[in-house]
Amino acid sequence: MRRLLLVFALTAFGAAVLATGAFAKEGGVELSSTPFGLGPGDPWNGTLTVFSEDGSTAVASPTITIRNLDTGETQTFAAKPAKVPTTETTQSFRFEAVFPTAGRYRYTVSDGVSDREYEFPIVRIVGDSPVPVSGPPAGDTSGFPVWPLVGGLAGAAALALAGLALRSRRFAH
Repeated sequence: MRRLLLVFALTAFGAAVLATGAFAKEGGVELSSTPFGLGPGDPWNGTLTVFSEDGSTAVASPTITIRNLDTGETQTFAAKPAKVPTTETTQSFRFEAVFPTAGRYRYTVSDGVSDREYEFPIVRIVGDSPVPVSGPPAGDTSGFPVWPLVGGLAGAAALALAGLALRSRRFAH
């Protein structure tokens, strides 16, 4: 009986470690496109969809903020309601943003309801002159999420070791 409880506890622990991201039930935003392939001064047009977490009917006023990682210059663009009908849980907006110069940019979206910022990957806007290639800026933590992977692998290793220990005891008699 102890073995069964140990295996159950280790399995539950491993499942909890692997599924930590699944517990989040939140609203969010979705962009219809990315600014990939744009040049300086080219308009980035698209649709922004705001998802509400609880079906609230609060009117959102989302914005897109772009920040040049080389110069630190920041610009914010307001999104306007789209002609697409809204539902209980979604609201659609159209936006236009312009990256003024070549360089590396970080872009974020505010949903306009909870003032939560949604961060997207760094994009490189390439103009006539080549943009120097360099790594992420100091303090950039938007890379691959290593700790959930480490936790999941540690849980899998613990389960494997527990299985080996139980198996070796069972055949030792």
